[in-house]
Amino acid sequence: MRTTLLSLAFVLAAAPAFADDALSAQDVQHQLGPVSAQIESCYLERTADVRGAGHLDLVLTVSRHGILENLAVKTPGLAPKIQKQIDNCIRETVEKVSFPAKRTQTTATVPYYFQHTYAPNAGPQLSCFSAAGCHAK
Repeated sequence: MRTTLLSLAFVLAAAPAFADDALSAQDVQHQLGPVSAQIESCYLERTADVRGAGHLDLVLTVSRHGILENLAVKTPGLAPKIQKQIDNCIRETVEKVSFPAKRTQTTATVPYYFQHTYAPNAGPQLSCFSAAGCHAK
């Protein structure tokens, strides 16, 4: 079975007067980048037997001083026991991360989507969306 990370995106919620008042998606991505493989492992190691798509949301509340104040780990569709194991693993990883100081608190939702497949060599495929066609270079 092969598991593929389908998408990683960031949603930030803040009401700053200026763009530099809150963390940007790039700030969050930069700080979580070094631990993203561990976050994925926390989920994938505990869901190897789960069929279909998997969804993990990390909801981070970061103080204006760059301190992680709250972390909600959401794993819809999984058994409570597995949810708790994933939550504990991710907390151990993410609680070490600090963020740049900003003028306001920031709430960021970081969604991860996983697809479990049983086909050999399955996974994302490069594609072309050119009306003129695609040519190997």
